[in-house]
Amino acid sequence: MRIAATLSTWRRSPLFWILLGAGLLRAAGVFWGLPGADGWDDDGVAPRNFLVGLAQTYTPGAHFTYPPLHMFLLALLSLPGIIIAIASAPSLHPSDVIGTITQVPYMTSFAVVARLVSIAFSLGTIVVVAKMAELVAGRRAGFFAAGALALNAALVYYGVATNLDGPAIFWAALSVYFCMRLIALHEMPAIRWSLLCAAAAIATKDQAYALFVLAFPLGLGSWFATDAWAKANARRLLLSIFLWSIIALLAVLLIDGAITNPHGFADRLAFLTGPASKDYALYEAGPAGWGALLLDMLNGAERYYPAVFLPVALAGVVRVGYRFHLRAEARSAGFLPLLAAVSFTLAFNFVALRNEPRFFLPQSVFLAVYIGIALDGIGLVANGWRLSAIQLLCGIAALLAFSRCAGIASAFLADPRYDAEHWMATHMRSGDAVEIYGLNTYLPRFPAGLRLTRVGPKPLKARNPLPGVSELREPYGAVIRRQPRFLVVPGAWVAVYRDGDSHLAGRGRIVPKVLAASQLDVDARNYFGALFAGQLPYRLAHQSAYAEPLGPRVDAYESLTQPLFIFERKPKKGI
Repeated sequence: MRIAATLSTWRRSPLFWILLGAGLLRAAGVFWGLPGADGWDDDGVAPRNFLVGLAQTYTPGAHFTYPPLHMFLLALLSLPGIIIAIASAPSLHPSDVIGTITQVPYMTSFAVVARLVSIAFSLGTIVVVAKMAELVAGRRAGFFAAGALALNAALVYYGVATNLDGPAIFWAALSVYFCMRLIALHEMPAIRWSLLCAAAAIATKDQAYALFVLAFPLGLGSWFATDAWAKANARRLLLSIFLWSIIALLAVLLIDGAITNPHGFADRLAFLTGPASKDYALYEAGPAGWGALLLDMLNGAERYYPAVFLPVALAGVVRVGYRFHLRAEARSAGFLPLLAAVSFTLAFNFVALRNEPRFFLPQSVFLAVYIGIALDGIGLVANGWRLSAIQLLCGIAALLAFSRCAGIASAFLADPRYDAEHWMATHMRSGDAVEIYGLNTYLPRFPAGLRLTRVGPKPLKARNPLPGVSELREPYGAVIRRQPRFLVVPGAWVAVYRDGDSHLAGRGRIVPKVLAASQLDVDARNYFGALFAGQLPYRLAHQSAYAEPLGPRVDAYESLTQPLFIFERKPKKGI
């Protein structure tokens, strides 16, 4: 009876239907590229990297790119498959265990588990954002905020891919929400939960620190300056904040391996603040670069919401500031998500100087709070035909946003690599020699029986292995001597050797070091230039491209919708 009553309550809640719709959009990506021996989530931690990351975090002197908290969770949930894989290995020698665990069944199960977890965290973020708006402006504002965030196209992608950005944003949003409860409702226990959730966010992905470094001091400072209760209890509040800050810091250091593996931890920080960011920077460090970055952020806003959502969010900010009946502490709490977004921009975006969609995802998530608050207030500032006109405009914007989200879902289902796989299964024969290029995440799955060789200058030990693929370190241009029948070239990967770089520089923008280094790879540039120009004894046999079946063109989401080129050796003349 209790379960039935709970389900009945859920069905009457708009939030339930919002979450159901968001979950269905994300479900399209659960089996994207699966079954397979690796995932297509560029920079994702599953199915391969979460176990490697855990091992390297705690191996003395070693380090992994990301902190391990989320990888602990994935390892725990994948434990049955891990145990079965180890038990099935010929021996406990690392090579035998790795050879077994990287087989398709285990990798597929790990990827599915990780994507389901990403969906759960994404839906949890929608709930938390709804609670933020509700705390400031009531339940209806919360429902509107949840609906807006459910229509965030980038969150549809990162809400299913195994990148760490989604889980980190969940913990960060939860931390901000608890801090808002402290400010608005004077809940002392919220200090503990806010700081522990902040620690969880940072221990999931380091860059989450930037959400708090300015937001919390400014938000709490304004609260202490305007709230009589905070002033009266300042000693007790500050002591609790100090103690739980120390506990949270120690938790991060322990989880990140700083205490058990200080050398590796120091090396990881040096890597993150050095090559991991500086080698990929797209903008100058300084006002010109920051201005260019902000301009590109605004120009790319439709990756997240239709353009009309931005003035609506601004109206929500204004409403928080000018609601005269709003208590001072509630107003301070209402500005905290905005401060988190600004803090991330200043403390991370202006430092990393990159513009990938995931690096502006936190700002887009917190904007949903103000979109909800603004939509809730429409009835207070308009009536009659004006209200109807605004509602119509909002409805059109929501439909446009939904079409973009549907575009992400359809891109999962209609990935060009599926077409390439069908073509290969039809046209390639068992025993054919096939030369492949690029990273695992950009490659299709290959039919059984092919003689697959991945060629490139990268050291063999630095490559992420694929079952059934031989690795060869040779110049690309020696293909005439190797004489494979087919060449498989991922479009996203090869673009760096085919495209010019002049459009990247100037007006605060620079050419990233990694791109500049690739441009200096004369063998790669000459080889792929000649290949696509038809100057080698290979012809373009098939090109797989995204056909936009259910929504508008989707790009800039890692390996999603990227083309794939398949070349075949030309028959010798006279044959």
